[in-house]
Amino acid sequence: MKRVIMIGPSPSAKGGIATVIGTLLRVGYERDGHCRFIQTHISAGLVRKAWVALWALLRVTCLMATGQVALLHAHVASEASFWRKAIFIRVAQFFGCPVIFHLHSGEFRVFLEQRMSPGQRKFAVALMRRVDYALVLSDDAAQLLSGIGVRNIELLPNPIEINRVSPARQTSSEILFLGRLDNKKGVYDLLRAFKYVRDQVPEARLILGGEGEVAQVRELATALGILNAVELPGWVNEAQRSVLLARAAVFVLPSHFEQMPMTVLEAMVAGVPVVATRVGGVPCMLENGACGKLVDVADLDALASAITGLLVDRPAAQAMAERAHQRVLKEYEAGVVLSRLQERYAALAQ
Repeated sequence: MKRVIMIGPSPSAKGGIATVIGTLLRVGYERDGHCRFIQTHISAGLVRKAWVALWALLRVTCLMATGQVALLHAHVASEASFWRKAIFIRVAQFFGCPVIFHLHSGEFRVFLEQRMSPGQRKFAVALMRRVDYALVLSDDAAQLLSGIGVRNIELLPNPIEINRVSPARQTSSEILFLGRLDNKKGVYDLLRAFKYVRDQVPEARLILGGEGEVAQVRELATALGILNAVELPGWVNEAQRSVLLARAAVFVLPSHFEQMPMTVLEAMVAGVPVVATRVGGVPCMLENGACGKLVDVADLDALASAITGLLVDRPAAQAMAERAHQRVLKEYEAGVVLSRLQERYAALAQ
């Protein structure tokens, strides 16, 4: 029997793609035996990462060579993720196997246009033009791929589970950020805006969950005089995220680049009001402000004002969170997304 082979990082790895894959697997992606997931990346040392990637390539190549693959579904980001998946895609194209190119990276335009050499860009564009179908998370990504000649592009939202038991919501003045601690995620913008939030809401606290530039974050928080109100728990797993979301009064993601961040979906499911920047698919997720507050990248005044407004006007914040939760139920529930994906497989698989 021919199967659809989906490739990407291990569900236990860090990052949004791993979360998406883990969600699909939990809601029955492999249940009927027609679909199979093979991990191409894990969070480990360089040697172990290389071994996992090589073993995955050998398995996929063998399956294709013996006619057991109906379709390759490749989850792709920027940098190493792209080049790693490019090898698998080329193998699939060699064997005449249809390919779904599933783009997740919010920085892919920058990666393609600024970080590649002319030769690399020529190869990448030629590779993408030959894929049979592309799945994207935002209109910007669709326009980018269409502009380089990719055919058959569809917006498919990230899936999230709704029916999982979550801790009861608590009342607090905690502001929560989840993501890598660096400038691209807007964490320094958030620290500077938080200083102004504290002037209006002295009891407010900022929780920055994630790894990255921890020393630099501490240094800036100290310089701003807010370190005593900032908590840095490090990388948080799924269970810890649920606890932090239950405690949070506001979830903030002031990223400079995104596609469809899973952390925003998690906050929407948990009933936490969201403040986020107008990047990637975020405006669509928040229904252009009806389901969360939107601000421009690096607009510290707007960021501080949006956070403060939600902390001060709790009824309005709760109403916004309820609208967001209903939107997730309708558009992003994992079963709905999986059904759409399976329909696409049926149309493409040989």
